[in-house]
Amino acid sequence: MYELKALPKFLRQFGKFSPADQNRVREELRKIAADPSAGHVKKGPLAGIRVHKWKLKHQLYLIAYETDKKAKTIFIYALSTHEGFYKALQRYV
Repeated sequence: MYELKALPKFLRQFGKFSPADQNRVREELRKIAADPSAGHVKKGPLAGIRVHKWKLKHQLYLIAYETDKKAKTIFIYALSTHEGFYKALQRYV
């Protein structure tokens, strides 16, 4: 199992969710920790970053993360809806 390291942008976005929805996000993070290769690999400026897609209340959400296999760590970058997600992530990374 990989260790999860949440970066500041993710923590800010995570804090905006209700406690019930935060539990759902944690469930998705456990899925990522169990199988880090499950997310879709990005190309171009975001090469090396994976994106896990899931639905919450009929809305598509994305979690961006990067895996460090040597350290067995997953860095969680961002959590948001699809709209403007990749542009904001590219600016952040």
